[in-house]
Amino acid sequence: MALNLSGDNSGQQIQQFVRSLQQTLDDPSLHASAEASIGGTNILSSLDTLLANLTGGNRTPRNIRQVLLGLLNQNVTITTPFEPVTGTLTAVERDYVVVLETTGNTVLIPIAQIESVTAA
Repeated sequence: MALNLSGDNSGQQIQQFVRSLQQTLDDPSLHASAEASIGGTNILSSLDTLLANLTGGNRTPRNIRQVLLGLLNQNVTITTPFEPVTGTLTAVERDYVVVLETTGNTVLIPIAQIESVTAA
């Protein structure tokens, strides 16, 4: 994948890069992984944080996955058609999230089944 970063400043260029990376991760035909990491650090999450810092945090999430990435490692309540799940959001994958409940149970929730998410 070739990427031409034509923004006027480094903040715009990083924003273009993150957007391109997000589109790649959202494209199932490319077999990309949201777990892409260096030294245990999630690259997408780190880039998203960097971009938020560079732009003053004034970014509106484009989709539920971006909302979830913004809540990574925080206590959340996720509403599904079955029942709400409350715990620490420990991972956001391509099509599911992982929540660690206070009971110690690990719950995998398909993103397509998420009706709402709130910080707990």
